[in-house]
Amino acid sequence: MAFDLGAGTEFPLAISAEASLELPYRILARADVGWMPSPYSNTIVDLLDTFGAIDSLEEQLIKDAIQSSFAGSLSAGWRPFPMLGLEALVGYTLLTAGGGVSGADVVDAYLQEKGSSDRVPMDANRGIPLSATLHSFRATVDWRWLLASDHLVLRASVTYLQTFASKTSVNLTPPRPAEQEIVERVNGDIQGYLNPYFTTYVKVPLLGVTAAYRF
Repeated sequence: MAFDLGAGTEFPLAISAEASLELPYRILARADVGWMPSPYSNTIVDLLDTFGAIDSLEEQLIKDAIQSSFAGSLSAGWRPFPMLGLEALVGYTLLTAGGGVSGADVVDAYLQEKGSSDRVPMDANRGIPLSATLHSFRATVDWRWLLASDHLVLRASVTYLQTFASKTSVNLTPPRPAEQEIVERVNGDIQGYLNPYFTTYVKVPLLGVTAAYRF
């Protein structure tokens, strides 16, 4: 049995701290927690734009919703060959963001583009906080090297990540209680329009590098 503790990155998902456990029969368990910096999240959204999946308004709203996100993953797998470093794992990734701020004019223009008659209340704060939560499946193949008398562990990995559920929110406080219903309708519109883009198009490869200490 071996326990590794280290840090690394999976581009364009996160920069993370990672713990990995190898049990008898080379069964693997792995967990990591990290942060998705805005250059990583922008890369994912730019890919959607490159493939024509989103327009400019959707690009801006999605970037605002997932910037500077928390990312956490749990995986389990197997190292099939006793003398080789090949490892295969499957698992789950949670990506959740407090989100950024988008202009009310952008939100209104997007609602109009989609055919909704709902609008942000006129006297609301003109900066609209957005947030998103993404639930994703992951499958990883990596190779690990043991160095420094088997205490230094280096891993290089390729992962396929696919989002299967998501929630996007408009975190707007209505200026008056009477406008709560309007805000809820806007929130429902944004969720209904943006969520399908995450579940339909967020299917991305990740390239990872990790360095860890083996106890």
